[in-house]
Amino acid sequence: MRKVLYGLLVLCLAMQIMSPAVKVEASQTTTYTYTVVDESNGDGKSHLARTQDAYIPERTITELGLDSPSDIFVDKNGVLYIADTGNKRIVKYEIATDECLEELKYEEFVTPKGIYVTGNGDIYVADSRAGALFIFDKEHNLKNKIVRPDVPAFGDTPFDPHKVAADENGNIYVVGEGVYGGIIQLTTDGNFLGFFAVNEARLTMLQRIQQLIFTREQMEKMSDINPVTFANVGIDHRGIVYTVTMGETINGIKKHKTNGTNMFTETLYCNEDVTDVWIDENLFVFSSSKSGYIDVYTPQGELIFEFGSNETQLDVAGLFSSLVSIAVDASGNIWAIDGTKGYVQSFHQTEYANQVYEALLLYEGGYYNEALAVWDEVLTLNQMSVIAHNGIGNAYMSQYDFENAMEHYKIAGNHEKYSDAFWELRNIWLQRYLAYFLIGIVVLVAAVYAVSRLDKKKKIQGAAEAVAKSCNSIKGVKDLFYALRVAGHPLDTYYDIRVGKTGTVFGATILYVLLFVSFMFYMIGKGFIYQYQDVQEMDISSIVIGFFALLGLFVVCNYLVTSINDGEGSLKQVYMLLAYGTMPLIIALVSVTVLSYVVTTNEAFFLTVGLAIGAVWTVMLIFLGLQTVHNYSVKETIASIVLTFVLMGVVVVVVMVVTIMWDQVWSFLSTVGEELKQYVFNR
Repeated sequence: MRKVLYGLLVLCLAMQIMSPAVKVEASQTTTYTYTVVDESNGDGKSHLARTQDAYIPERTITELGLDSPSDIFVDKNGVLYIADTGNKRIVKYEIATDECLEELKYEEFVTPKGIYVTGNGDIYVADSRAGALFIFDKEHNLKNKIVRPDVPAFGDTPFDPHKVAADENGNIYVVGEGVYGGIIQLTTDGNFLGFFAVNEARLTMLQRIQQLIFTREQMEKMSDINPVTFANVGIDHRGIVYTVTMGETINGIKKHKTNGTNMFTETLYCNEDVTDVWIDENLFVFSSSKSGYIDVYTPQGELIFEFGSNETQLDVAGLFSSLVSIAVDASGNIWAIDGTKGYVQSFHQTEYANQVYEALLLYEGGYYNEALAVWDEVLTLNQMSVIAHNGIGNAYMSQYDFENAMEHYKIAGNHEKYSDAFWELRNIWLQRYLAYFLIGIVVLVAAVYAVSRLDKKKKIQGAAEAVAKSCNSIKGVKDLFYALRVAGHPLDTYYDIRVGKTGTVFGATILYVLLFVSFMFYMIGKGFIYQYQDVQEMDISSIVIGFFALLGLFVVCNYLVTSINDGEGSLKQVYMLLAYGTMPLIIALVSVTVLSYVVTTNEAFFLTVGLAIGAVWTVMLIFLGLQTVHNYSVKETIASIVLTFVLMGVVVVVVMVVTIMWDQVWSFLSTVGEELKQYVFNR
């Protein structure tokens, strides 16, 4: 029996060794898919969130014997063309039959790094080491070899073709290594047409400072500041040119007009190691990055999906050591190559991705009702799909259903689009009710005027004054009214605090609590358009401790500094003056928070100005309060405030050092205790 088992084991091992490892069918995705979230957290940028799988690894082709492949292209017939740089050849692989058709070799190939195939079957090969661009027909016959243009306009620019693309009109676009002037534009005959597009020069901080302070003669002696070179180029079926720039996370992918300027009006974010770009028949833009990420964008440059991983050391389907190029076939499948391990990987669309693309195309075509129906199907697959809710919101906006659009934009966290919908809805409300609102104001003013004229015996006004006096007698309320008076007459009121005529510790404490409440209201209570901070992400206990600790530290440190610099204010007075000066800031925080529910992003200026006025007013009041209470000059007041902050910094550093040392001492004592415990119980 043992011999039989041994024989079966040997047979299995032999079959395993003899079976060719040519293709791997991956049954599940190896990475997460992300989509854009317009929740900007106050930094003005979009962020990514997990979503349904958009693409799943399918084929992993390893039998082609590729050595350092650099580029991949798929033609309209479903044939892959791979620039096999290390083997000095172009490999043709048919997708439908899963077999290598043939290879294109040419004796002058040195490092074929770029491949492009036109609609009529012409094959363009860019070879940097050969310093030439080769053009073959579909039968692999050499039609032309283009070398460095010998014209004055080309100057001393090197001609080392790295990547290539061509349109149906005979224009060739070449990315040359070390070419700073832009994309080299040629005709099929090799005539130089000029440089197409150019990147802006990136300046370091030192270079920016030098430009500000150096003279023209000094700048001329410095080395030239060259723009960043392009890394790749692509063309869509309409002849529009797209470029890729490595090292750029903002607008690293550009869609160019005929004059070379960027057509992507919105900021396009991409990976800084982006390597290639592909545009499919529907004008969706696909990009690859060396670290292994694949991004998909709308024709307008808005991110739809991102998937992949930077786990470069794992031999797993869908993960790359060096993702150098990407192509998309007519069925929507993505094909990519690993430049280090030399294999081809394909990804097929999921139903989720198909429906997303369909809905986007329907919306772009103006079929809003049909787009809504497809977006609803997307939500059945992923109820919290951000892109679906954004799409539904866009469709409702196009149908002037602003209320439903706001609802879906809110679910998607899209503050900007929510603001646009709210602006439209607010306009409708104003047109409907503004006249009634103005009439109400006129009636109210007339009523007040009538009461003031008819109330001869002051019964109504007297009753109001009596209520105000009774409220003023309540403990704490008087201090709030006094804080309002401080905001209008700081010198007189702070002098009263200095001589002990007014102000209480209890009232100051209420004002501190009110300041904290208004601050928290501002942090978590703003309208959706301006509320970027999620309550669940806030550490409330740390905020409370930090808020009151800083206030207390300022009060104590200021008293200590002024007590040794002939300051006349007591600790109690410093505590009170700081509180009584915060009323403008309290009012500003509450007002801005309330206004955030009725203003749009276009009117953010009003909120910014309101908050700035409250903050500046409070700072001025506190400054005048310190000057009055301590009987200082302006110069002495400034010096005392600076010394106060210095002392606060010293105290914070000392507390941090003591805390770290105590943690170490406690860790040491705990270790000693454990050792003693083990010693006692093990005896």
